[in-house]
Amino acid sequence: MRSMTNFQHLVIDERIGGRVGGVHGPRELLFWGAGTPVPTRMPEKLDYRHAQRFATRQAREIAGELYPGPVLMPRGMLRALDPVLAVAMGPARLRREAFRIALQQALRGRPDGPLMLALWSSATAGEIDHPLVLELMDRMPEPMPDAPATRAELLEELRPRVELVARWALRLAQRDQDAAIGPATHLGCGLVLTRLLADLPQHLSAGKVPLPAEDLAAAGATPEDLVAGVRTPVVNEFLSRQVDWTRSLLHDGLPVCDAVGSRLARGLRAAVLRARHLLDQVGDPQCDLFRRRPTISKQVRLRCAVRAWWPVRADSPQPPSA
Repeated sequence: MRSMTNFQHLVIDERIGGRVGGVHGPRELLFWGAGTPVPTRMPEKLDYRHAQRFATRQAREIAGELYPGPVLMPRGMLRALDPVLAVAMGPARLRREAFRIALQQALRGRPDGPLMLALWSSATAGEIDHPLVLELMDRMPEPMPDAPATRAELLEELRPRVELVARWALRLAQRDQDAAIGPATHLGCGLVLTRLLADLPQHLSAGKVPLPAEDLAAAGATPEDLVAGVRTPVVNEFLSRQVDWTRSLLHDGLPVCDAVGSRLARGLRAAVLRARHLLDQVGDPQCDLFRRRPTISKQVRLRCAVRAWWPVRADSPQPPSA
């Protein structure tokens, strides 16, 4: 027996008699949770409840502070979106042929492992077209541009991926995609940029600057200024520009709340309020983004949940001191 300490996927190559981690024979792809012993052979019956819990746990790790809580949107829809996020941002990004084989088997009704079972259940419940599933998983391995020249270049990379996830979500919500897909994509891009800004120190430590170079130059800053990790006036100006841009995307995405049901609309408004709270911390010169990661306390989460019952205005950011 072998315990896997992190979220990993175990790929067994096609060699007959191959053995990795105690698993014998050619198996395409197995997914197991943190600390779960890898069995010596594939179980005959998969536990859907375990698959759902595992997908939710992975989605929480990926979404971080932006993960819903308290849950205002329909809980069943959120659980159906969890495996989409977990698979798309996890094993799908590794560009392995074994993953694509396992995905095709899952779409044929033969899911192998908890994540694939949860993804198959989500696609079946939403009557998701298989080409949409394959297109989403094919786009995720494409690397994001390092130091994109302009905002348009960055959005050009983000929009196709976000739009596919938005179409999946709207299909689950049984809503008109033509009316809602535009603002839903804006909202999704705003949430992704919020996460990029909150995780900026991690990206810089990996040698990447995932934000537009034109804004960096307009603020009079250089990538070296960001890597230094000091909130100088030019760095503050650059972060302020990024915060304003992200806020505008979130605001442009708010009309999607008028195209979905009331419960889902409350969940989306709460997501916008949580994102604004993170952006307030990123843009606050007194908040050391490089040494203290922006967070959302339980009190702020509860306040956002209560505030989400009413329409959200463009000029109602959450105070950073909360």
